[in-house]
Amino acid sequence: MTFFIVALFSVGVYACYAIYFLFGLIRVRRLQPASNNSPTVSIIVAARNEEELLPVLLSSLSKQDYPKNKLEIIISDDRSTDKTWDCIKTFEEKYSFYSGIKIKEIPKYVSPKKHALTQAILQSSGELILSTDADCVVPKTWVSSIVSCFENDVGIVVGYSEVKKKNASFFTHFQGIDFLALMSANAGTMGWSSPWSGSGQNLAYRKSEFDRIGGFSPVLHQISGDDMYLIQSISKHKRAIFNTSRKGFVTTAPVSTLKMYLNQRIRWASNSQKLMGNNLFFLFFLLSTLICNVFILTSPFSFGGLHLLLILLGIKALFDGLIIYTGSIIFHSPISFVSFIVWFLFQPIYIPLVGVLGLAGAFSWKE
Repeated sequence: MTFFIVALFSVGVYACYAIYFLFGLIRVRRLQPASNNSPTVSIIVAARNEEELLPVLLSSLSKQDYPKNKLEIIISDDRSTDKTWDCIKTFEEKYSFYSGIKIKEIPKYVSPKKHALTQAILQSSGELILSTDADCVVPKTWVSSIVSCFENDVGIVVGYSEVKKKNASFFTHFQGIDFLALMSANAGTMGWSSPWSGSGQNLAYRKSEFDRIGGFSPVLHQISGDDMYLIQSISKHKRAIFNTSRKGFVTTAPVSTLKMYLNQRIRWASNSQKLMGNNLFFLFFLLSTLICNVFILTSPFSFGGLHLLLILLGIKALFDGLIIYTGSIIFHSPISFVSFIVWFLFQPIYIPLVGVLGLAGAFSWKE
């Protein structure tokens, strides 16, 4: 009986967090600013061995409808061994607002990506820094949409990223739902002016705020988590905004294998330990999510058996479904019901596994 009560309590706590995210999503949609300023903008990208995907991103960046005399694009080639640098030089020669930085080595005990981003930021002259990843594609309205969010009290803007799903496989649609769930939860926290994280695939911040927090200096040794660090640090001084405009959405390429997918999610989960220490609300969320999924896994072997399993699954499915459905409407990202069911049933195994391995740092990174 005790197991039954504790299991219901755990899923109840999880449901409370889901409600928090849900109403935060509704709030974030209503809190969109509309600045008419046109500040200078520096777009920075760190790339390593991206000769296949980088040209697509650079092509999309060159088509921005933002005034070209207020725009510069800086690409850091992080020790690539393929033709990434040749690709950068091609665009640099074609467009005056492109420039490249060739990194041949990095200081000891310094994160390669943070080092690459820092070198680009040091060379930048824009009032605003916009960043995305080399495997992404942006619409021509990306810069103007993000810039419109920067009212005077806004220090950092998080944008929506989605997995490219056109003519996609079931595995890609599965990744799309997982991405949508993460984005919806992060947007929900920002709706309450209490941001947890975001994605470096679609991020913008004032250069002055980057300098105020000491750049990446406090976390240069950490392999991942540059996006979470920036959001957490800058939002302490100025407001953080989630841009829900479709004009500012970024599309990213899906990973091709389950191994790559798990490695990516474990790497993302590893960033959680940086937030747990100073945010008890976030810590309780992680614990409730872990405990809830563990109870779902073990409920068939306990008091209540199948009935308890169905109750736990039903409650969790209802609230997960509400968040993802709301997110799909706000972010104009339709989902497949079948993909959602498979994703949902995968969670009780996936969440504990990824959470534990993330805390243990069991992931690989481009060296």
